[in-house]
Amino acid sequence: MLFAVLLVLTVARWFSGGTLVNVDLPLWWLGGVVGFLFVFADRLVYAFASNHEEVLSVKIKELFGKGQLVAGLALAFSEREKQKRLVMRSALFLVIWIALAIFTATSVANGFSRGLVLGLGTHLIFDLAWDYFGGEREVELWFWQVKKINKIEIDWFVRGSILFYLLIIWFL
Repeated sequence: MLFAVLLVLTVARWFSGGTLVNVDLPLWWLGGVVGFLFVFADRLVYAFASNHEEVLSVKIKELFGKGQLVAGLALAFSEREKQKRLVMRSALFLVIWIALAIFTATSVANGFSRGLVLGLGTHLIFDLAWDYFGGEREVELWFWQVKKINKIEIDWFVRGSILFYLLIIWFL
């Protein structure tokens, strides 16, 4: 999905005269890929820092301790439904991303940095939309850091986040 977003934005900018093929474009794409992949690190933060005493976290740490990095990563991703309170997949982190995206769009000229923020937001928004429109995770899990939230508030938050994402990606 990230490549589709990057390709559409690149083509749209070419046709509007907003970008030329230069060094910044590959760095922007690289930043987008790194930002998108960075969200997967959330699974490791869950295992090593935030919920380190859970059985799954202990198993992952044991595998990493034995030098079996691939097996540890495979376990973290195969058992992802057991990881409920992910730091990056939360409403508060999404609000932080929105502030970061505004700052980046208005103040940062580096292509890699702009792509990084775009990739990070793309992953978060698509995960949120997937959970909201019938994915495998419950959308309520995005609000584990805040008060009990009702369906109407969730609807406004999800729709507002998607709208903001659609508005800001043009500038990143």
